[in-house]
Amino acid sequence: MKMQSKLKLASAPLALGVALTAVPAMAQDADTDEGAGNQPIVVTGSRIVRPEVESVSPVTTVGQAAIDQTGTVRVEDIINDLPQTVAGQSAFLSNGASGTATVNLRGLGSNRTLVLVDGRRLPAGDPFATAPDLNQIPSQLIERVEVVTGGASSVYGADAVAGVVNFIMDRDFEGFSLEGQMSFYQAGNNNDEIRDLLGRTNNPLPAESQANGFTYDVNATFGASFDDGRGRVTAYLGYREIEEIVQADYDESACALSFSAGDPTGFTCAGSSTTPNGTFFVTSAGPGGLGFNGTPSSGVFTLDENGPGNTFRDSLAFSGTGADTYNYAPTNYYQRPDTRWTAGFFADYEVSESFHPYAEFQFMDDRSVAQIAFSGTFFNGPGTLSCASSLLSDQQGNTLGCTDTSDTSTETVGVLIGKRLVEGAPRQNDLRHTSYRAVIGARGQITDDWSYDVYALRGNTIYQNTYLNDLSVTRINAAINGCPGTGEPAGCVPLDLFQVGGVTREQFDYIAVGALSNADLETRVVSGYVTGPLGDLTGAGDIQVVLGAEYREEAYDLRVDENFAQGNLSGQGGPTAPVSGSFDVKELFTEIVVPLVRDSFLYDFSIEGGFRYSDYSTSGTSETYKIGVNLAPTDFLKFRGVYSKAVRSPNVVNLFSPQQIGLFGGTDPCAGATPSATQAQCANTGVTAAQYGSVPANPAGQYNQLGGGNPNLDVEKADTWTAGFVFEGDSLGLRGFALSVDYFNIEVDGTIAGIGAQTTINQCIATGDPTFCDLIVRNAGTGDLWIGSDANDGYVVNTIQNIGGLKTEGFDINAGFDFPVTDTGSAYLDYAGTYTTAYEIQSLPTLDFYDCIGYYGSTCGQPFPEYSHIARFGYRSEDGFSVNLSWRFFGGVDADVLSSDPQLSGASQGVEELDTIDSYSWFDLSGTVRVLDTLTLTAGVNNMFDKKPPLVGSAYSPSNGNTYPGVYDPVGRNIFVRAALDF
Repeated sequence: MKMQSKLKLASAPLALGVALTAVPAMAQDADTDEGAGNQPIVVTGSRIVRPEVESVSPVTTVGQAAIDQTGTVRVEDIINDLPQTVAGQSAFLSNGASGTATVNLRGLGSNRTLVLVDGRRLPAGDPFATAPDLNQIPSQLIERVEVVTGGASSVYGADAVAGVVNFIMDRDFEGFSLEGQMSFYQAGNNNDEIRDLLGRTNNPLPAESQANGFTYDVNATFGASFDDGRGRVTAYLGYREIEEIVQADYDESACALSFSAGDPTGFTCAGSSTTPNGTFFVTSAGPGGLGFNGTPSSGVFTLDENGPGNTFRDSLAFSGTGADTYNYAPTNYYQRPDTRWTAGFFADYEVSESFHPYAEFQFMDDRSVAQIAFSGTFFNGPGTLSCASSLLSDQQGNTLGCTDTSDTSTETVGVLIGKRLVEGAPRQNDLRHTSYRAVIGARGQITDDWSYDVYALRGNTIYQNTYLNDLSVTRINAAINGCPGTGEPAGCVPLDLFQVGGVTREQFDYIAVGALSNADLETRVVSGYVTGPLGDLTGAGDIQVVLGAEYREEAYDLRVDENFAQGNLSGQGGPTAPVSGSFDVKELFTEIVVPLVRDSFLYDFSIEGGFRYSDYSTSGTSETYKIGVNLAPTDFLKFRGVYSKAVRSPNVVNLFSPQQIGLFGGTDPCAGATPSATQAQCANTGVTAAQYGSVPANPAGQYNQLGGGNPNLDVEKADTWTAGFVFEGDSLGLRGFALSVDYFNIEVDGTIAGIGAQTTINQCIATGDPTFCDLIVRNAGTGDLWIGSDANDGYVVNTIQNIGGLKTEGFDINAGFDFPVTDTGSAYLDYAGTYTTAYEIQSLPTLDFYDCIGYYGSTCGQPFPEYSHIARFGYRSEDGFSVNLSWRFFGGVDADVLSSDPQLSGASQGVEELDTIDSYSWFDLSGTVRVLDTLTLTAGVNNMFDKKPPLVGSAYSPSNGNTYPGVYDPVGRNIFVRAALDF
């Protein structure tokens, strides 16, 4: 608690000002330890040692008590509650999950948010989601989290564009603590409209009440001092087990929803055209033409389940009605199962005032499994099918245009097959991350006034991905053609996709394959600085400076097996290529604080600055800097402002990743029987006159894009501004009241990104500009952008360059009020809100920025509201009793196609009222009681009114379960109970 007393209300981090700190009215603790406020400390955003917290940058602080009150055992959930953050990787992602947890400040991207532990870098956590993995952080030892808005590259180096999240560990813990927590989700399934839809589409109904997703978390912490307090060691061990939740358990996620204006719900249970009975798409009919001999003739067929089992009927898979599609949702994990072990220690020993060595070590082993639907052939072949195939019935051959179906026939047809192999098991991505982070260093006094700090850091992440239950493209195509003996893999078994129930276990086992990839990520840092005064040259106090140097090296090595490398997995959407590379950067940095006036006609007036020179082995040199002003006319009111130049350096994946085909979620306005774009517009995208009106749309809303790295990338450059004021009410008789309001403006130039596949399509349709249209490569035969998964099929080029821009601006408002209500207890009210006036994206320097504030969808992505907040009201007493009520608010948003901006506007994809997501409020309640001197119990419920998430159709690219689970609580109320033993 003494550490909290150093965060005086007069100071800038006022954080959630007060707000969400362990002691919302921090002046309360200051009364109990008068000397604490005079101890020099360092606050996130600067290395200058200060007598009290006077950061020129806004700092939001979340304390341990606030963390305990939420019952949160996942660090990302702590951060995602803050209004400054946008959801990154989380436990509620499955398709596309990295198995990590990341933080994304201001929606500018996890790679533009620098994560620190006690002021030192947290290394990259995954070879694909290269941002730091928050799973590495032991939640039981978090003393507080400090979040800095705006660029801090001049202080900490690259990547601090949107800001910095600094996890301060409790290194002063003494004694032994054992904590255990159990939590689970409970929800009622009472969406009558969706349950009716499920029934009408022959999908199973979830149980009316669910209790699942149990989480068990056990942590032990030990701390002691020795040698009369000169040495100290803190050690920890943690275990966490999270059980899976499947989407079949909830009304809202039990089927894959697509918009449907003709259904009373506004949706239809659609899904994938790769179905258990197969979708047979004819690209080139036999000599008899489609429907030869009176058979079905649509060109898209499926097995007739009402016939003898080996005949075709016309398929409606591409009709947009949801008919003849496969509901891929039920087997998907909504919450991934996860097992994590953590262990480590922090130690230091004061040999003398001039030599104080320290060391720390952190270990984390996390294993998570992402499960998605059964794999299938996904139209990866066979391409050409012999009319002589013994697997084809005469009716099926005639339907495909075969006039001769005898064993000696030389006729062939062009056909692509989408068959879902439900005879097997769902695909699973078994993801394991093992990380080690070690720091060794020393600090001390050089003179009475000057001190130093030097350290070496090494971080390693070992990644292993075992992909299970996928299918081999080469084996599928050989087996569909009846194993012709033309070099197919040994042991070939003909695959009977032409008979209902025709696939046997033997057939499946031949085509089923797994895949393996491994990676090693390594970060090495050597850093040091000296700090001290230059003297009192202004009469207002000593000028303080920092002088330092740093060397950092990042190495990356991703290894994949043959199936990944060759794109031989039918359910992967393309190959995964090996990547290897490294870069290093050498840096010099400095900071200065110059007091100009103190305790005169102004209470305080000072300026500060920082500069960093960086020399990258890949992109050359860059300079970052900052200049800021603190102006306090009185002791209760302070104005502050800072301008920063920040950079983000390209990572190894950005630089060296090979180009390959992958998927993106969106729409093709030239697909379907009645395209939303004109024939002339579609011609610009590569659709021929013969193809117009017959280009198949993907019912799942997934299309191909060509992505990859670029070794010639430069650093991204950002200009960030913050300005605001801090008001503290103590001097005016408002004891325990504090308020801060800060304006932020962040502009990023030369962003490392692709144009965006959907943006490319939209711009080509709207303008006909060859800059965009030439990036669209349609399948020559069908005109589609999704059938198949290699460079011979349709796709949109979306490789990365320094081409774009990002802008965001708005206001952060933080307030806190703590007031006594009894001799031993006080009530508190804390508030942290963000009003964002702009979130603008520029895809190319030649294009205007488009604004995504108040929108969501296939172009803007997850929702960006104008306003969100978290507010807490509670009571706590000195005897350990507390109760807390929280209100989380997230503003309403519209589908981006409703925007008047031509880069966003388009046709509504469904019922108009479903294009708007109303504002959301969630309420959380928790309480703590000290049962014994050594035993404390905490219990609570988050989302206590079981607020359901909004439903989003596939055309607007929801991230999982027909919603955005990192934004909205997806699976009902979370109930938790925790016991803590302290000795």
